[in-house]
Amino acid sequence: MIARVVQRLVRGMDVTIAHVYLSLFRERNSLITFLFHALFRNEEEMDLNMIDPLERTTVAQFRRLIEYYVKHGYQFVTPQQAIEGLDPEGRFALLTFDDGYYNNLLALPVLEEFRVPALFFISTDHVQQQKCYWWDVFYRQRLAQGADADLAYIEALALKNFRTEEIELKLIERFGADALKPRGDIDRPFRSDELKKFASSPYVFLGNHTTGHAILTNYTPDEVRQQIAGAQTYLTHLTGVTPTTIAYPNGALNRVIAQIAMEEGLKLGFTVRPQKNVLPLDSGDGRLMRLGRFVPHSESAIESQCLTYRSDVLLYGTVRDWYLRFARGQSSEFGT
Repeated sequence: MIARVVQRLVRGMDVTIAHVYLSLFRERNSLITFLFHALFRNEEEMDLNMIDPLERTTVAQFRRLIEYYVKHGYQFVTPQQAIEGLDPEGRFALLTFDDGYYNNLLALPVLEEFRVPALFFISTDHVQQQKCYWWDVFYRQRLAQGADADLAYIEALALKNFRTEEIELKLIERFGADALKPRGDIDRPFRSDELKKFASSPYVFLGNHTTGHAILTNYTPDEVRQQIAGAQTYLTHLTGVTPTTIAYPNGALNRVIAQIAMEEGLKLGFTVRPQKNVLPLDSGDGRLMRLGRFVPHSESAIESQCLTYRSDVLLYGTVRDWYLRFARGQSSEFGT
């Protein structure tokens, strides 16, 4: 697939640029935020293809990323520390996980080992209804039908123009009534009791990922509010703690969505645009509601990726924006 080839080429160029840049210049002080989805015990578990590849990460890769940034003088922070304000002379990192996969539990021993916090964004309907995430269902079903991973990716991208409930109905019609039923611990979300126990750890913070993993630009303002408020209510009732952060599913964001999120009490918002958040973060300019995140992947050495994320000159984010706008025929006010 041409897009995959271009992606690898641009990422390779960014590695080269990062080596040169960091050898000549001092990196700008920033908050670097990382986005993970599923977490795998090892490569063998990853190769079972139970879930959509996304940017797959093993526990060992996750540990090495934390080791790298600790070694290079970064402080891992909590959401509240970011809200209260970070020292503009410092270097900071924040770990985030999207969706609410049960396999995120594998992160906890690593967090405890390094004594670093992480933020887990939960799609609450999946927890309550114990259903699979639609992209996993689509990926494995299409592979079972003989499609390759690249074709499945393109087809799934087109589905993102619909509401979650519309997508799930299409999957049930196409693959059967049990299509959304989890197959095991790899693809299932947390159960409510598991999530409550997980959230009791001092290293775990929960955030809002809407009730139904809603790509919010496909919804009316009233529906956006329902999606956000519903997740707030559930997580507050479950844990006794009201979330102050939101990750917009698929990074879908505009000014109306950001305003609704703030009106619902959220103070930090995360996109999927791969970029550093240069300090200081000024709450007055709206940047706190559209923070960028890097997505580590398994296609190259994690140490090379870590070095690249420190660079202040990156090509990948711009190229990615161009491709997604072309592929989906949509754009975002904030370029996410």
